[in-house]
Amino acid sequence: MGKLFLIIGTKGQYVKMAPVMLELDRRGIPYRLIHANQHPRITREISRTFGLREPDAELFSIDRDIATTAEAIRWLSRNLYGLITGNIATHLGMNEGRKAGSNGDIMIIHGDAPPALLALVAAKRFGLRVAHVESGERTHNLLQPFPEEIIRKLVDRFSDILFAGSQAALANLRNEKVKGEVVDIGINTLLDAVRYVLNHQGGFSPHSEGEYALIYFHRFESVNSYSRLKFLLDIINRGLGNERLLMILHDSTRHNLQRMGLLGSLQKLEERGHLTILPLLPYHQFISLLSGARFLVTDGGGPQRESHLLGVPCLILREHVEQEGFENVCVAGFEREKMRGFLADPERFRIAGGVERFGHLQPSKAVVDRLEREI
Repeated sequence: MGKLFLIIGTKGQYVKMAPVMLELDRRGIPYRLIHANQHPRITREISRTFGLREPDAELFSIDRDIATTAEAIRWLSRNLYGLITGNIATHLGMNEGRKAGSNGDIMIIHGDAPPALLALVAAKRFGLRVAHVESGERTHNLLQPFPEEIIRKLVDRFSDILFAGSQAALANLRNEKVKGEVVDIGINTLLDAVRYVLNHQGGFSPHSEGEYALIYFHRFESVNSYSRLKFLLDIINRGLGNERLLMILHDSTRHNLQRMGLLGSLQKLEERGHLTILPLLPYHQFISLLSGARFLVTDGGGPQRESHLLGVPCLILREHVEQEGFENVCVAGFEREKMRGFLADPERFRIAGGVERFGHLQPSKAVVDRLEREI
């Protein structure tokens, strides 16, 4: 019987893989969980939210959530060195010198964050087959998002089983003529994560009284751009339709605002009552906050999907997105005319029904069904 390995290490990976891990646990299917430690603090909190077990092993960590490019390079290079040289094989529970797939062991890789690259390197270095959850996602622009678009194309190219959660993802994989088996799971596993939180956590957030709009801005290519950060501050200053604004401030966003001399401007906007700045919240509080928002302003793919699942109007500050055609979403890029069109009547983007619209879909169960047959 083959073994399952899972290397994840970001907030998004932990949220989207949590329901898959819970389903594996429910069926008594063993797997070796390896924490890549890109976001060690927030992922521990997510583990508590979903009741996940502790990792079996961990990669090198800088002992805090990575917030700067220098920290990311140090963390990634140290872990790549350990994987490529094989120095950490025993620590990870992997064997040297094995022919790829010879004993049925499988590396489960999620998405496109840097830990997915580490997982791919580990799989190829130690002869594991690859199962990719959230395969086929594309913006068709290598720099937006960066480095995610490059990583996901690499992982898909070397995957043996590819779990696709949308018709667009399936079409991308067909067009690229990937060699692995493509499995249609109907929708992203994020659906099961949001369902779990709504059913188990009660959905209370201490910040959600009254009407408000929510801001969540954190992409690498966004927060490392002075012009994009300045644009964000400008639209906050203009009031986004005179809404009460709540802004969740990532460590990386805060660092880059400070580095570019813009953090003081954001803090002045808070002092003047234009917005309330919040730290990264426990996942159940974030979902509660999002579900009660008049609309969301974001540059992130995960929050875009969560807003779609909940039916909340969403303004996207990106030119290219993985999922097009979401009825609740306005992809404005950084064009003021498109923004004004959205803000004139955000409610026309709202979708009724919430997650109940997807009652027949069970993506995490579909993933585990296929993995169970394989091992």
